[in-house]
Amino acid sequence: MSKCTCEYCPTIIVPGIGQSKVDLYSSDNKRIKSAWPMDIDTKALVKKIVPSAILLLLTKSDKAFCKSLKKAIGEAVTPLRVNKEGVSTENLHIVDYEGNSLKNCSADDKRYIYKMVPMEALAEVIGEDHLYFFAYNSFGQPYETAKRLNDYIQNVKKETGYDKVNLIPVSLGGSIATAYFDAYGEQGDVNRVCYFVPATNGSTLIADIFSKNLDLSNPTSLLGMFLDGKTIESLEKLLKRFHKDTAENIVGALVDALLETFLMNCPGMWAVIPREKYQEYRDKYLVGEEYNVLREKTDRFFKAQNNLRDLLIKIENQGTEFFSICGYDLPLLPFAGTKTLNSDTIVDFKSASLGGYSIGPNKELPEDYEPVYDRCQNKEHNHVSPDRTVDLGTAIFPDSTFCFKYQVHDDTAYNDVALSLCKEIITNKNFTGVYSDPRFPQFNGSRDIFRLKYRLLPRVDELLKKDLPQDIKDGILKSKEEAENLFKNTIIKDRTEADEITKRFDEIVKKADEF
Repeated sequence: MSKCTCEYCPTIIVPGIGQSKVDLYSSDNKRIKSAWPMDIDTKALVKKIVPSAILLLLTKSDKAFCKSLKKAIGEAVTPLRVNKEGVSTENLHIVDYEGNSLKNCSADDKRYIYKMVPMEALAEVIGEDHLYFFAYNSFGQPYETAKRLNDYIQNVKKETGYDKVNLIPVSLGGSIATAYFDAYGEQGDVNRVCYFVPATNGSTLIADIFSKNLDLSNPTSLLGMFLDGKTIESLEKLLKRFHKDTAENIVGALVDALLETFLMNCPGMWAVIPREKYQEYRDKYLVGEEYNVLREKTDRFFKAQNNLRDLLIKIENQGTEFFSICGYDLPLLPFAGTKTLNSDTIVDFKSASLGGYSIGPNKELPEDYEPVYDRCQNKEHNHVSPDRTVDLGTAIFPDSTFCFKYQVHDDTAYNDVALSLCKEIITNKNFTGVYSDPRFPQFNGSRDIFRLKYRLLPRVDELLKKDLPQDIKDGILKSKEEAENLFKNTIIKDRTEADEITKRFDEIVKKADEF
């Protein structure tokens, strides 16, 4: 195929955990149901545990109930079961959109992809025919996924006529990128990498789940990582009936079921154990000859993870440019036993920033702290945050890593400035780092414009057609103007400005709905 004449090479999104759909098929290759997101028969689950729940209420002993619940949950999540060699036991099919660019995806598929990764603004510039979504099994094997990604890249190159692609690894996609660069990085197929809240050195959150270093007093955020809404709602109603200690034992049984069914044997989850903890966990949990094959897989990834700095610098020297966008100054989710780590609530700051330094969430560096100049030797550059809580001088790419203070991991997809920054990185070859454009400083604030952009603004035209009092119409137009002006401002002090505009917009829409 002849090469496209536009200036934008194709871009492949490597999504995060749970953003790819995986279906369960029968042995004769007939679709049964969704394996991920989980499709749990909540009524059947409740029916299985009712007898032991009644016994628990009568005897106040939770041993039999926890055993029954653990078995029921294990059966419910069987579609994701992984054996001790790290291989899925079920017939799983990835919903891969037949390798199509977004242009050739169905309307429903396109809506789903944009819901997972709202890159519409990027698509408007490069064209949907240049934007791809690489789907994979989050609970699969990183190097098998890396091979699929390499094949995918070759197909995209062939389809578009370009000799290079851009990559946007999101969250767990950061670990997939590590496996890809380890196995195929020297091929030189990648132009730019824009890491987006990436888990390049795993997540202590997953390590805490593996080691059961958990605060089970508030299990909702823990259950929400793996179970569907209906199942969580049913379990929460159940937990409220019991004493705190009993409830925590029940949640512990749930965690055991998830660990034993798929998490503990899953190479993809071992890939998000921070390298500093890997050897300890390997020696504790992967013991015995039955784990020889799995250990070989996890050891391979650990070696790449441990050498990531040298690996990426080598690939950079071959012409690939690297950027990272991350959040910081928040503790991990409440269920994590580790309480003093700087993160975006899910991924450690050190992991997402590819080596940034911090002593804890929102904790200032010591007064006598000397900024580190490692890969960046320009003493006129200052990679310490204005609030003196993090230093990016220790990162692999200090001149091209961008941080958003108090940015929650999942909400980064609705930080319009972070998305605009990603677009700039992918589309502007003259944008090379944190000193390229004053609109995008190295350190910025957090924002979540989901409700404003996707729920309120789309209703403006509809509301203005109604027979409303003039003051309410004026209020709607003012709120619209405030929102549009907000989107033009790329320097964020904190998220209160967006929150206040959203609140005012909500109030005027509520008044309009009353007519």
